[in-house]
Amino acid sequence: MLRKMIILAVVVGISCVAWKFARSERATAETPAPQIPGVELIVGYQQWTRVNPEPAVVPSLIAIQCARPTLQQQEMEDNNPHRDKFVVVYVNDIGKDAMMKQRKPKFPEGTIIVKEKYPAEDHVPPELLTVMRKREAGYNPQNGDWEYMVFNGPATKVFARGKLEPCQGCHLMHERSDYVSRNYLPNEIRNKLK
Repeated sequence: MLRKMIILAVVVGISCVAWKFARSERATAETPAPQIPGVELIVGYQQWTRVNPEPAVVPSLIAIQCARPTLQQQEMEDNNPHRDKFVVVYVNDIGKDAMMKQRKPKFPEGTIIVKEKYPAEDHVPPELLTVMRKREAGYNPQNGDWEYMVFNGPATKVFARGKLEPCQGCHLMHERSDYVSRNYLPNEIRNKLK
């Protein structure tokens, strides 16, 4: 009898431990992981419109200028996250027409543009994601109301977000195209812009 009670106690004990473990596993699986601020904006971005079918190289902006760069321009170029990188660009549905059809685009509020950065044309996965998000009028009128974000490649860590001066400094040169360079647009799309 004592032996049966011991076996029963062991079985009940194991069952309780297994039940608690299963319950904690279920709770962990059902509880969402803490969110990285801003990552919710780009979830599934690779399902958006891919702007350039082939990775585009982004050459140094300073190298193509005829005049010798100023110290400020050189410092900006030395810290340029786009310099000598390959990019693949995606745009959400809100900004698709402005990106792909308008010669002088006016991107609507809610447009999100994601650039995947690669150190080489055939490198996978991306080493960095840079993001532009068109905000409400008045958010940043000196720079077209764009918010900038920089994530690591898998979008598990945000390095910076907001009115980022290094980003704004480069994008100011593209005021005529609503602060978006679009130098990565394939010629067949660029030639059809209206």
